[in-house]
Amino acid sequence: MSYLYRVYGLNIESEIKIPELSKLDNDNNIDAKINYGIVSNEIKELIKKGYMANYQKQDMWFNIPNLAIYHITNGNQVIIEPYENADNQLIKVYILGSVLGMVLLQNNMVAIHGGGIVINDKGYVFTGDKGAGKSTITTALRQRGYNFVADDVCSIKQGEINKIHPGFGYQKLCDDTMVKLGYNPDDYEPFRSDFNIKYIVPALDAFVNYEVPFEGVFELSVSENVENVEIKEITGIQKIQRLIKNIFRIEVINYSGGIEPTYFKKCADIAKGIKYYNIIRPKDVFSVNEQIKVIEDTIYKDKEIELDKLG
Repeated sequence: MSYLYRVYGLNIESEIKIPELSKLDNDNNIDAKINYGIVSNEIKELIKKGYMANYQKQDMWFNIPNLAIYHITNGNQVIIEPYENADNQLIKVYILGSVLGMVLLQNNMVAIHGGGIVINDKGYVFTGDKGAGKSTITTALRQRGYNFVADDVCSIKQGEINKIHPGFGYQKLCDDTMVKLGYNPDDYEPFRSDFNIKYIVPALDAFVNYEVPFEGVFELSVSENVENVEIKEITGIQKIQRLIKNIFRIEVINYSGGIEPTYFKKCADIAKGIKYYNIIRPKDVFSVNEQIKVIEDTIYKDKEIELDKLG
């Protein structure tokens, strides 16, 4: 039996049931298929020698010990070989993250590592390094009443107006974020992601399952040298560089030979059409409310300037 889904601008046919994803009505124009299967002996020999992954442009695989081997090819085929007694829930978590990220890369699609929040009917991506507070700020904004279009990956549709493809109506939250924002971790199923415990939290009531105009990026960072939340606009070549730095699974692109000129041009074209801000927050201080105020002040100020120009 196969299941049909739509996520990140892709039509997916999956042998694995993934209820977090939006259902697709028909199997016309399937972009990628996800199936259980047997990976090649060549991959297994490399794993025996201690290799954990290998990334080529159109041929990528990675091994999660005691869980599964994932093999992604040509942007349209994913083969998953589980280990004995593998956790099916955790197998699915890697599909929702790394696997779909690699499918996007192989399809030459630009996807930013961060959550997409809808403010004033425009989409804003919140990105930053690990631990910068991406999931905390996007969850807090959702709790404040804003909708979201994607949780952890924002796939961009290019055009005269760039748009963010919808992801899925769930958020993956770290243990500390759960506690800080009023969730009871005991009410949700935990899983281990990298070195952190995370939870998949339903947020369907705030999820917009349609493309939204891509207006800007807020890159979050932490500093010991600031006492209050600060913001600065990033322009010029730095805007392109920072956008590329925050591409989802950029390390895979770097490992597989680097960014090709056509992909760089896509990123540059996207950067030209958006605002890009860096929010710096003080280290070891819970400053979510201050960050939200800075974000809202910046967005509404930009809106006033835009209206003044039109008037």
